[in-house]
Amino acid sequence: MKYFLLWLLIAVFIQSACFAQKDIRVNIHGKLANKGNFSKIYLDTLNQTGSAEYATAPIDSSGNFEIRTSVEMTNIYKLRLDEKNYLMLILSPGEKLSFYSPGEKLGVDAIIKGSAQTEMLYRTITALRYFDLKRDSLNKQYNTVMNSPAHDSIGPLVISEFMKNDSLQKLMLKAEFEKMPNSLAWIFLEDKFDMTVDFPIIDRMEKALYKSFPYIAFIQQFHQQVELERKTAIGSLAPEITLPDTDGNPRSLSSLRGKVVLLDFWASWCGPCRKENPNVVVAYNKYHDKGFEVFSVSLDKDRDSWLKAIATDKLTWSNHVSDLKYWKSTGAAAYGVTAIPNAFLIDREGKIVAKKLRGDALEQKLEEMLK
Repeated sequence: MKYFLLWLLIAVFIQSACFAQKDIRVNIHGKLANKGNFSKIYLDTLNQTGSAEYATAPIDSSGNFEIRTSVEMTNIYKLRLDEKNYLMLILSPGEKLSFYSPGEKLGVDAIIKGSAQTEMLYRTITALRYFDLKRDSLNKQYNTVMNSPAHDSIGPLVISEFMKNDSLQKLMLKAEFEKMPNSLAWIFLEDKFDMTVDFPIIDRMEKALYKSFPYIAFIQQFHQQVELERKTAIGSLAPEITLPDTDGNPRSLSSLRGKVVLLDFWASWCGPCRKENPNVVVAYNKYHDKGFEVFSVSLDKDRDSWLKAIATDKLTWSNHVSDLKYWKSTGAAAYGVTAIPNAFLIDREGKIVAKKLRGDALEQKLEEMLK
């Protein structure tokens, strides 16, 4: 019994020592060059519905402050003076940050040391400024020549420079990603990539973030978004859709296996959809005899409006379906559709080969597939 109690005490001592070694304290030593009328600074936790006060500290007459708190796991925090004057921090247990803000606003001009992930975030945001300024300059150039005789000669050059700028921006971001792929900073930067075109890096990013931070609500939301995209990624087997047709009978997307199919999400109330319908009609009339079909999923909620739009726009194919549930359409949910018009091109084996093709781009792809 004595030996048992002795070993129990030793085990408790070792466990206590281990816990003691894990420093979860975080210190933020800050300086505001222009503190204005502010006398207190706040550190808030974040969630999907807002923020909550976590720690506070007084600001002295010289603009100095020190926040001392504990952080058990890496997470995103908001450092704020008020609801409109703030910046984001990524804090991990044991970090000691130095913070200096040169202006009246907390922002990307602040100098932050001691948090690798926060430093990476603002280093990247600062680098993005160059590309934003370039983009603004190109937009002004294009708008200047848009209605001038020089449009035909200069317009394409400006567009080419615009695309080059975007490509260089993505190269910079990819280089930063390779340095720190599992940084929480990417939750602020992932929207710089296109979910469809840049899916390989989005896929890697999500896997790294979800593995490291599955407990964070923003990461959980991103995980769900990417999981849905994986189901409809180019090369994936198109998810099944079975919905009532115009006669109320169930009609399935898979019934068109063996055909090249444009899965088209639209609605009678959607102006851009109605403007795009003539292009879909042209493609259907041109390639239908070669094995092309259209499977139209409407996000309408009124049956008469749906049927009237089909007739008015001369959508002569028979594959029209809708559950008349508006944005709660089960078909839209299956493909993660949150905006229309939206379309997926599906090959004869039922695999998705392209997304969001419109007009000439759709015809070019069909010409390639239906030779």
